[in-house]
Amino acid sequence: MSEKEQQQKEVQLQERKPLSVVSKLCYGLGGMAVDIFWTVLGAYTNIFLVEVAQLPPLFGTSVVFGGRAIDAVCNFIIGPLIDRTDTRWGKIKPWILGSGLLLIPIYILVWYVPDVGLEGKLAWYILLYVCLMFVKTALSISSRALVVFLSHDSQDRDSATVYRGLFVLMGIVAGMAIHGQIVASYEQKKFDPCNIDNSTNSTNITVDNIYLKEVKTGYLISAGIIAGLTFLCVLGVLIGTTERKDISKTSQRQHYQSFIKTIKAVLTFRPNVYILLIFFNIALTLSILLGTSVLFIQYSLDLAEQVQNAMLAFVLSAAVSMVLMGKVVAKLGKRTAFMCYQLAIIPPALGLQFIPERNLAVLIVVCIFLGLSGSAGFFIPWAMLNDIVDAYSLQADRRLDTVFFSMALSMNSFTTTLGLGLTTIALEIGGYKTGDCVQPASVGMSLGILVSVFPAVCSLCAMVLIWRYPITEQGREQIQKQLENRKKMDKDNQAQDSELKDVGKDSKRWYSSGTTKSFEEETPPLSAPDLSVSVDQ
Repeated sequence: MSEKEQQQKEVQLQERKPLSVVSKLCYGLGGMAVDIFWTVLGAYTNIFLVEVAQLPPLFGTSVVFGGRAIDAVCNFIIGPLIDRTDTRWGKIKPWILGSGLLLIPIYILVWYVPDVGLEGKLAWYILLYVCLMFVKTALSISSRALVVFLSHDSQDRDSATVYRGLFVLMGIVAGMAIHGQIVASYEQKKFDPCNIDNSTNSTNITVDNIYLKEVKTGYLISAGIIAGLTFLCVLGVLIGTTERKDISKTSQRQHYQSFIKTIKAVLTFRPNVYILLIFFNIALTLSILLGTSVLFIQYSLDLAEQVQNAMLAFVLSAAVSMVLMGKVVAKLGKRTAFMCYQLAIIPPALGLQFIPERNLAVLIVVCIFLGLSGSAGFFIPWAMLNDIVDAYSLQADRRLDTVFFSMALSMNSFTTTLGLGLTTIALEIGGYKTGDCVQPASVGMSLGILVSVFPAVCSLCAMVLIWRYPITEQGREQIQKQLENRKKMDKDNQAQDSELKDVGKDSKRWYSSGTTKSFEEETPPLSAPDLSVSVDQ
């Protein structure tokens, strides 16, 4: 058997072999690698910048928007760069390894408070957030798009996406638990954050420096642990998954259009327009629920010591829901199931507005219902994106996998930035005073409106968009069948080309040997009927 035939046989065996559970688990670790630190950033960036780093809310907004704006731009740049990467180790894995290595020192420094004055702190955090967003974008796109290079089978890819969704929730749980508990332990030291002078019967309304020093230490210890866990997850992805060379080579053979034409083709593809708008509403809902809830629980419900427990209730209930979601989607279809989940978010989101002050039991119940309904945003839209990539491949006869994923992540980044920006705007409207122990009641009121009304409205908009989404279950099945037929025809054409090349090589060897007999006299030619049969197959 020739080397080519052996390679073709190995590829065929790979295609028939379903994706292993180990590969799916290791692919899922990529979701945990990103979200274990991304969740902490989303939930604690605002409170860290305004209370620990002592930046005014508008300065905090500048840091957030500066970093996230770069994140959105990087998504447009890094996606095409990954698509053009061609190394002996593949096109995806080098990006995963490089971004994983760079992430560790940058993430730790993000939670360090330098003693350089107000303007110096602003420059420090803007620079670090820009670097962090570049590294995060590279890791997020490469680890997300890896699923396309693991298998041709759409069911395998959907199954791997479910595993990733579970690990995303595990990352959220781990991030919230590790960061929340460590920081809480340092906040509950013997130092009182508000320095009370008993001799004069007066209270200093500013946060005590000794308390701040302890909290800063807690943030740095948490950052070191989370950065280490992130890199372990990255190693798991690299070791436990196999990037299919036949899929990578197929992608590399694509004809690349100009950057602007490629972006235009992706942004004007009708199903992708719908999914990007869906991502906008889903990401805004989740970013507000996760990012604003920390401040809402602290200032509106007066339960600052229970923030980590409420967030854990949310993510644990979401993880339980993810276990059953695959069955729900299989029975109802992606569109119908997604619409039901979005409708279910609205009542508990509005219910946040009516939770009595310091009532932990009601808060936990509402968080559980929000987690059960909000978990769909971690899986279903990404599974729908896999279908869009296939639909575009069928229509345009070229694959732009990483570009589609980068556009979706760019929308997520933009929306998360908007969510954090809305939080700081709510603080400004409410009259938040940096460093004060007691905040006006208007702060809690403005946060309450943001955390309840906005998610409910966004969920309703998402439900309408999902209802109008053009790829139905029947359409998805037809796309898969047509792709399989095209793939079969491509294989037959390749086999025919390989056979003709072998004939040409034999002819050259025969004439170069100096024999008096021609090749045509000794070797019967391939008949036309044989070629036609090969093509039809």
